[in-house]
Amino acid sequence: MATTQFEPVDARRCFPCWDEPALKATFEVTVVVPTELIALSNMPVFKQEPILNMNTVHFKKSPLMSTYLLAFVVGEFDSIEDVTDDVYCPVGQSHRGKLGLSLALRALDFFGEYFSMPYPLPKLDMVAVPDFSCGAMENYGLIIFREVELLHDDDSSAAASKQGMVIAVAHEEPTSGSGTWLQWNGGRICGLMKALRHSYLAVDHFFPEWNIWSQFLEETEAGLRLDALEQSHPIEVEVGHARSVDEIFDAISYCKGSAVIRMLEDFLGHKVFQESLSSYMKKYAGGNAKTEDLWRVLTEEAGIEVDKMMTSWTKQKGYPVISVRLEGNILEFKQSQFLLSGAEGGGQWIVPVSLSAGSYSRCKKFLLETKSRSVDVSELLDSSSNNSSATDEKNQSQHDEDVWIKVNVR
Repeated sequence: MATTQFEPVDARRCFPCWDEPALKATFEVTVVVPTELIALSNMPVFKQEPILNMNTVHFKKSPLMSTYLLAFVVGEFDSIEDVTDDVYCPVGQSHRGKLGLSLALRALDFFGEYFSMPYPLPKLDMVAVPDFSCGAMENYGLIIFREVELLHDDDSSAAASKQGMVIAVAHEEPTSGSGTWLQWNGGRICGLMKALRHSYLAVDHFFPEWNIWSQFLEETEAGLRLDALEQSHPIEVEVGHARSVDEIFDAISYCKGSAVIRMLEDFLGHKVFQESLSSYMKKYAGGNAKTEDLWRVLTEEAGIEVDKMMTSWTKQKGYPVISVRLEGNILEFKQSQFLLSGAEGGGQWIVPVSLSAGSYSRCKKFLLETKSRSVDVSELLDSSSNNSSATDEKNQSQHDEDVWIKVNVR
């Protein structure tokens, strides 16, 4: 078996090319393989020329795309098929690909509706290979998975394996065929952290009983743990050389980044965030995008300076711990950088804050843009008091003791 993995900068090792995501081309792939083997690439086969024991396989011309998304796979496979989706499995294991195929079809429908954009390619193949440098790779129209990330057997696979497989499939599909390419300096990281968030969004839709967002906290914890060290780095860093790209893909850029995206979505609201992503995908389809382009679209849709707020999270290392104290009807907020060493950090962030008092139906949102800020919550407390059935002084006193204030409401 032979398979490619060109992300981030290894297409140049296979053929001469300008191997940067901002520089795109169309590709016409031709592969010569033994007749007993199957050859796959990003596009469907349009012609085969068998000569003796060899087969020359010609694939259709691809749309404009970046080199890191080009792929081909050669090997012996069994497959299960739908109209446009195929799952290729090791020989004799096609039954283990049924769940993956079912999820792929559901994910295409889900993300097509979510982004208001249908899947743009003529086919989507998913291939299970026994060994792969990463869990999966969202090549354009040809997603390659480790076997454990795609194959499932109801009789022998653990529940945790099934969940991991579902997350992997949902993670790769939104970016395979999205048509928006993200540049090294910031953009590619933005794409990865959005993909992690998208995968949990889809899984929560397919399997709400899993309460998957509670596990999202575990996924992002690794990034926060690293970022609490004094020798950390920002989510986004400048890439000075192609070989430096691998160095910036770690838990900080990936896991912390997805937590930041999730925080932003909660503050703006799910509807505004979804509509903004849809506009962003349509605006930059087939083109190049940077992180700032997404912030710009979100700013236009939401009416607040998203770019200014998010820059404080993506361009500087670390994150804050927020201290809150109640004095009468005034909540006093103070932010300071959290460091595992206990040292005092100098970072300052624009922190989205939400709070409720007495009822989740009443919620106040604001941005903590300075080191400290006082917020009057009289309106929330008065509303809670007015909705109370307390009619005398004793009941009112009991009510005052029972009123609660919760910060960081979701």
